Amino acid sequence: MRSALRPAYSREAAAEAERIVAWLRLPLIALLALGEGLAHPNPKRTAFLIALVLFSAWSAGLLAWTYLHTPGERLALAATGVDIVAISILAVLSGGAFSHARLAFFIIPVAVAFRFRASITAAAALFTTTAYVVQAVAHPAVKQPQAARFIATQAGFLAWVGLACALLSLMLGRRTDLVERLAEQRSQLLADALDAEQRERRALAETLHDHALQNLLSARQDLEEASRPDADPALARIDDALTDTLGQLREAVFELHPYVLEEAGLEAAVRSVAQHAANRGGLALELDLRYERRHPREQLVFSAARELLSNVVRHAHADRVAVHLANENGQLALAVDDDGLGFPPERLAERLANGHVGLASQRVRIEAAGGTMQIASTPGEGTRVAIRLPS
Repeated sequence: MRSALRPAYSREAAAEAERIVAWLRLPLIALLALGEGLAHPNPKRTAFLIALVLFSAWSAGLLAWTYLHTPGERLALAATGVDIVAISILAVLSGGAFSHARLAFFIIPVAVAFRFRASITAAAALFTTTAYVVQAVAHPAVKQPQAARFIATQAGFLAWVGLACALLSLMLGRRTDLVERLAEQRSQLLADALDAEQRERRALAETLHDHALQNLLSARQDLEEASRPDADPALARIDDALTDTLGQLREAVFELHPYVLEEAGLEAAVRSVAQHAANRGGLALELDLRYERRHPREQLVFSAARELLSNVVRHAHADRVAVHLANENGQLALAVDDDGLGFPPERLAERLANGHVGLASQRVRIEAAGGTMQIASTPGEGTRVAIRLPS
């Protein structure tokens, strides 16, 4: 579970952080342009504007890249380096230590802190402070009165902000790790609960099949042997009651533990439970089943299919139900679609509160296994539930 869930979570978290940082650059550029209108010592406005335009184009391109691709750690480090160099150049072109562009240095440790890597945040703060001091000392404005004191003060502020961001990054990283560990433990507990449930279902099914069903079959056989053409009508009623009870027990055994899943696989099991539900509810059935392989979580998928079809029979008041099962883009895809009453999406929480917890339980289990469950419903137009799980 750890290998399946944590890398995917980490990649998505890193991508989200890079998109946030990319968006933060845009108002920064606007502030740099606004600050250039203020008085600075030895400004080089034309060169500053050219550098700002180039930085703006690079920032816009990077923002687009983060949405078209999944940014990795190398891109994040490279982007931080470009930010430090670009802000240093803009500061040199706009007054050195006294430039309002120097305030943009503060965004570097703040932006890096989004990545939850305290060591990288501390390194970025060190390089940022060093870059500010180097460009400030190299600028002619260093000869102004109290310039050294001003530079030291600004560098101190930068170092303080960098240290605070590094500590914040460390704290957030630890909390993120804790959340991931708790999520993994929760997933394991859910998996254990599902396994225990299936064991209990199987044991109960075997007990009913090996004892109750066999006893009833023997009793029915004895009754048939004892019956005569002129037998009491009560015997016929007893025979009918035994026949109905046998049918109900067989149905209960099937619901508890479908042996076809173990023997023939997921596709056959889903076909069997779908046909069973359609017969029970008087529904027209459409099957699109194209999954001949075995899946490590096929019991979970079958349990979800059974719950969804049961909901259609009990609550949807539908005339038709369609079941889709296939391997799509390396994922197991299951969908159950009905033309029943449907419900407004905002009423899903209300339905759960009223006792329809089966759907919520299945969603928790699917998500704990690294999958997704999407529910789309419109009043009067039916409901579609789509499940995806990694193969």
